[in-house]
Amino acid sequence: MTFMVNAHSSHFRSVKALLWPRAGERLTPALSGLLLAASFPPLHLPVLPFIGLVPFALWIQGLSADAEGRRAAVRGSLVFGTIYFGLVFYWILIALIWFTPLAILAFIGSMILLVSLATLFGWSLHHFLHTLSVPLWIALPISWTAAEWFRAHWPSSLAFPWLGLGTSLTGFPEVVGFAEIVGARGITLWLALVNGLLASLVLDLRAGTRWGRKSLLISLVVMLPVGWGFWRAETLQLRETGRVAVVQPNIPEHIKLDQRLAIDSTHASLGRLMQTIEAGSVDLILMPEVTLPVFPKAEVHTGFIAPIRNFARDIGVPIVFGATGFTGDILGDFTPFNSAFLMDPGGLTGFQYDKRYLVPFVERVPVLPDSWLTGLPYFGGFGVGSGWPLLEVNGSTYGVLICYESTYPEGARTFRLKGAEVLLNITNDAWYGREPLYSRTTALWQHPAHLVMRAIENRMGIARSANTGISLYVDPIGRVHGQTDLFESDIRIDNVLTTDEITFFTRFGDLAGNSAALAAFMLILASLKFSRRSASLDPSEAQV
Repeated sequence: MTFMVNAHSSHFRSVKALLWPRAGERLTPALSGLLLAASFPPLHLPVLPFIGLVPFALWIQGLSADAEGRRAAVRGSLVFGTIYFGLVFYWILIALIWFTPLAILAFIGSMILLVSLATLFGWSLHHFLHTLSVPLWIALPISWTAAEWFRAHWPSSLAFPWLGLGTSLTGFPEVVGFAEIVGARGITLWLALVNGLLASLVLDLRAGTRWGRKSLLISLVVMLPVGWGFWRAETLQLRETGRVAVVQPNIPEHIKLDQRLAIDSTHASLGRLMQTIEAGSVDLILMPEVTLPVFPKAEVHTGFIAPIRNFARDIGVPIVFGATGFTGDILGDFTPFNSAFLMDPGGLTGFQYDKRYLVPFVERVPVLPDSWLTGLPYFGGFGVGSGWPLLEVNGSTYGVLICYESTYPEGARTFRLKGAEVLLNITNDAWYGREPLYSRTTALWQHPAHLVMRAIENRMGIARSANTGISLYVDPIGRVHGQTDLFESDIRIDNVLTTDEITFFTRFGDLAGNSAALAAFMLILASLKFSRRSASLDPSEAQV
């Protein structure tokens, strides 16, 4: 027994010695993590995305090329990833702990995956720089963008594209106007390229070499895309489509989790808000995700949606609202869907869009087979939707994205290719905070920021209805207007602007991200092959 305890203790000390950051491996990686985290909403500090990776890149460049240098890169990346992802995604724990202790496991699991990805980024960057001698200004954008691409393409519902680096500049939509060519991940590649060029410039200054040409190159790389974005904003021709009312009932999540209380509170809030809309004054009314926690197509629940039917009849316009769809026997075995429905003045229509990109763990437990989840209709067991149905109302065509789907470029792009002129986003962000200021998390501002990129990428307008806010409109330039205040019942009415043009990004997709991922994969294979060849020549060289 003593031998086993000593063996385990020795193994723990070995792992700690390998992974625990040492002096000189903490401050600089932590600085980069802090700078990047401060780039995102609600702060929107415009300079930080261009310089946040510079300290980390210079630190990796300064490491030795041997096995110890690779181990140091891994340890420093653990610090970087913990600070960066911990500050950006702290809300996973803070927001959900109000409702379930499982939030602790969800946060720990998410951080393990995210920090592991940051470690892969640092390890790859070290290999590209020291094993293959790839220039820093090339290696950095490829490795960072590939890591972001990989995070968005993890298998099953592990994929988590929330808040790529390109999203940090959504407070300045003119600056990122060329996302309609390269997409949000192309903006990430551009920002990482600028970081890499700045880091290379610092190395030139340290070495006393000529740096004038590189300074000119940096200026061109920054100013040409930005200048084109401002020109786009000045010249883009917009047109009005439908006049859409976005409704914000403001039902706190602890109330929504009690079905009877949620139904009563929602009916009361909607009754007050709908009185402010004059009959025939709008073309469409948009209500949030899971407006009512009921099954509209189940006979036993038809009475619960009667008020929405009455609103549509009295005002004389269709209403898009969120509720729960299902397949199977509602009184027995069934699979629920997070769905959007359409109520017109004549009653509930056949339109139903079932959410396709589900929130990991909350809506869909990753990896597990579907058959294991059918008994969990309200946690982790939601079905994955199929199809991309369009809404046609008064001559305008709409596509619907539900909540978290706004983080995926693919959904908005697919709707645009199918003919959607406007995107409707319904969401319930009550999970991300409560009315007191101390309980509000940054996710309340992070989430709607993704819609700015979707609008720019596809040159299409967007209307967003959020249960507790922020409800808003976005035009194809990426400008936000009509925002509501958080945690107030409200309604906004405005014309949604759009264009008739299909952008390069809409036609061809994420060429920047796909290319970076492919390039990183090829470079990793080359570096591993080169490392094995070097090891065969020098057996004393340890590999990581």
